[in-house]
Amino acid sequence: MMKTSNARQNFLWNLLGSLSTAAVSVLLLMVVSRLLSRNEADVFAFSYSLGHLLLVIGWFQMRNYQATDIKEKYSFPDYFQSRLLTCGLMIVAAVIYLVWQQFDAYKATIILLVALYRMTDAFSDVFQGFFQQKERLDLAGKSLFFRNILVFLVFTGTLILTNNLTVALVLVCLVSSIFIVFYDIRYSFQMERWMHPSDKKGSPFSSALVLLKEVFPFFINGFLLNYIYNSPKYALDSQLELGKVAEGVQTDFNILFMPAFVMNLLMLFFRPMITQMAIYYFNDEQEKFKRLQYKILLFLAGASLVVLVGAWLLGIPVLNLLYGVKLDHYQSVLMLLMLGGVLSSFATAFDNILTVLRKQNLLLVSYILAFTCSLLVTSPLVSHYAIFGAGLAYVVTMAIWLISSLALYLYTKRK
Repeated sequence: MMKTSNARQNFLWNLLGSLSTAAVSVLLLMVVSRLLSRNEADVFAFSYSLGHLLLVIGWFQMRNYQATDIKEKYSFPDYFQSRLLTCGLMIVAAVIYLVWQQFDAYKATIILLVALYRMTDAFSDVFQGFFQQKERLDLAGKSLFFRNILVFLVFTGTLILTNNLTVALVLVCLVSSIFIVFYDIRYSFQMERWMHPSDKKGSPFSSALVLLKEVFPFFINGFLLNYIYNSPKYALDSQLELGKVAEGVQTDFNILFMPAFVMNLLMLFFRPMITQMAIYYFNDEQEKFKRLQYKILLFLAGASLVVLVGAWLLGIPVLNLLYGVKLDHYQSVLMLLMLGGVLSSFATAFDNILTVLRKQNLLLVSYILAFTCSLLVTSPLVSHYAIFGAGLAYVVTMAIWLISSLALYLYTKRK
């Protein structure tokens, strides 16, 4: 029998896990940009962005639904089986993409290895959702924190010793998988003996397929959103392939995007509150439910102000120091991306509230609007203004997403 945790432990380990998730993306690119060539850094930066888009297939955006499934409409074996299916789909999608694009052997290998590494993230996430559902977010945070540290150390040490990105990624995949077996699976099994035959009628994966059907709107939303996040990078890669932008621009943009990406992850800090919000809602504690919403939005407003001022004063010097590059002429691009990150965080907050209300089908409206905007403005802006156009396209798209999400939230609130 496992001991219970308290709110302080949940908050602390969720914070550390969230910070490590934000940091590992920054640190891996930093190591590659310092130890390898500009071309290899470009390949890794593009592969990591593509890997995050593929990760949406693996996640299937099920985490918030699982963590707020307070009445356990679906059992953990249902979530586990559904994650096996989505992880398989993730790798199939990666292979189809590589066959379609016909990259050279080196770039294709790096993309596939990054996809396999991100697949381990997706697989671990279903156990973290289980821990969160059981109000043991400390275990989920520890899983993220220690695995991310291990990945960083193995990746960095291997690159220093071998200067070989392929070998480093192979070892990262192995280490991440071993950690999941000895931490995630072991602790989940201690909490609940879930590895038993299902007593439900139908095929072994029948409930998992029903679950996937129910959360399918989340997946569509998440896929569209991650495409929106990464569309400026894809547009820059197209310009790079055509020789219209200089080598290294993809790496520069990814470095500039890292602080905005960290801002996008700010909502991870509120995971305990999201589960608590669901508890209030399903227990019909409306006043507590409303107060918690306002608390999240007020905190986001304060954090956004601090982040924007900090980015203006320290952003470029810190990035120059961390990555060993000169980005002084990109100050305006950085601020555009940071503003987009702020808008994205608020939109995500409203989306999470609508998820608790089980109004996920409405979210498709805001994502389609933002996706359409991205399709219309990104390529023209990037082709005319290069990296500045990529930043401008990002902030315009995030503004459309926030405005439409806020409108849906207010519409639901009135009803």
